[in-house]
Amino acid sequence: MNDILLDYYSISVVGIIKIAHDVYKVKTSDGLYVLKVTSSREIDKVYQYIEALHLQCFISIYLNRNNELLTPFEDRYLYLMPYVDISQGEFKEMKIKYYFETLAYLHKHSFYYTKVNHQYFDTLQKDIMLVINERVKYYDDMIQYFEKIDMRSPSQWMFVMNYYRIFESLKKSQEYLQMYMAETEAYTQIRVCMNYRHFDYDHISLKSQVLISLEHMKIDLPIYDLFYLYQRIPDILFDLDCFSEFYFKKIELKVDERLLLFSLMHVVPLIEFKDNEIDNIIKLSRLLYYLDSIQNFTAQLMK
Repeated sequence: MNDILLDYYSISVVGIIKIAHDVYKVKTSDGLYVLKVTSSREIDKVYQYIEALHLQCFISIYLNRNNELLTPFEDRYLYLMPYVDISQGEFKEMKIKYYFETLAYLHKHSFYYTKVNHQYFDTLQKDIMLVINERVKYYDDMIQYFEKIDMRSPSQWMFVMNYYRIFESLKKSQEYLQMYMAETEAYTQIRVCMNYRHFDYDHISLKSQVLISLEHMKIDLPIYDLFYLYQRIPDILFDLDCFSEFYFKKIELKVDERLLLFSLMHVVPLIEFKDNEIDNIIKLSRLLYYLDSIQNFTAQLMK
């Protein structure tokens, strides 16, 4: 790796430290760099979009001696970036605020319309219904099992008493999906943009005002960034109402986008009960809070 950096980037390495999977901090006499190893060339296409649109919210990537982004490394590729300080403490609230504002900036500056046929909507409907039906069966099997138990644990009682809310949420997901299909019946195009899809507190540098990971970006509907965020980061649920304003005051979702987002968000996330009763109660409490948050979120966007 040292020889490659010297040959392709004219960098004389003093030391290399692994800081994450396929991520290395490179120390040189001139300063610090971050090196990433990847199996995919997708980052090349993503960075072309970033450069073409002059987006200012991402870390830069150095070109090698061949004026290319990716450098062959064994049977994979590597690319090199400047080292960015992310050690400003936790500041979770400030980072979430910055992330919502950056999503709005990213989406607004990359929107365009692309043509689709109705098979696109039919496939989307089938895919979502498949997930909904899987969740219905999963939670239906769970309630039937718990109802047969004579001596239920606190978490099992908690689930039995709140099962109706899970059922109602999945039912609403189907209703919003039907409304979406009716809304898009005559559509021949949809609005897409660049999606980040990889929220992580450690990927946000408040000091440099950049996002430092580009691995999961793709062109898609803008709502997917919001959907994936709320279904995967539990602590963000507590900021769902107050921080969403930093996105929605800059981006107005179209009717079809809102309906699809409502449908997706009402698909209840999976929770798995295990032997630790405290963990089971925490998981279920988060799920119930998710349902409350989504209800308020939907009401907010329908005004």
